[in-house]
Amino acid sequence: MQTLNFSKYNQSLTPEPVISARNLNHYFGDGALRKQALFDINLEINPGDIVIMTGPSGSGKTTRLTLMGGLRSAQEGSLKILGQEISNASKQQLTQLRRQIGYIFQPTAALDKKSGRDVVELMQKLAKEQGCTILLVTHDNRILDIADRIIYMEDGQLITVSNV
Repeated sequence: MQTLNFSKYNQSLTPEPVISARNLNHYFGDGALRKQALFDINLEINPGDIVIMTGPSGSGKTTRLTLMGGLRSAQEGSLKILGQEISNASKQQLTQLRRQIGYIFQPTAALDKKSGRDVVELMQKLAKEQGCTILLVTHDNRILDIADRIIYMEDGQLITVSNV
């Protein structure tokens, strides 16, 4: 499980999305070796949302997470994080963005079932109390119930977005 925590952000009556992706495409490699990893992703995540992204290995989850976490620049389409466009962003712009985002790598992978659940419930409580946005990537179907929305990825495409 990997988690992005976007701290309090623009909680006005008509909040701007914390994450806004429009026609987002991403590629790896160059020339004949160029391979498309994300295909025409359109998604908005609002302040205070708890969103779980799931899907099989190789579906594009980690690529999306690294883009939304400011670890790499978006290549094609629009990706706004905390109101800042990061398509073709410089390393300095990405560094500034990352200073506003919490990134937790592997926060329940080594924990037993109860401890893992306790951690996820604590994150849920903090998110609701503090108005933080959480994007959680997991293969653990036992925690889907904490989400406001579930995003399912497959073959680099956003297949379904469901409200819980």
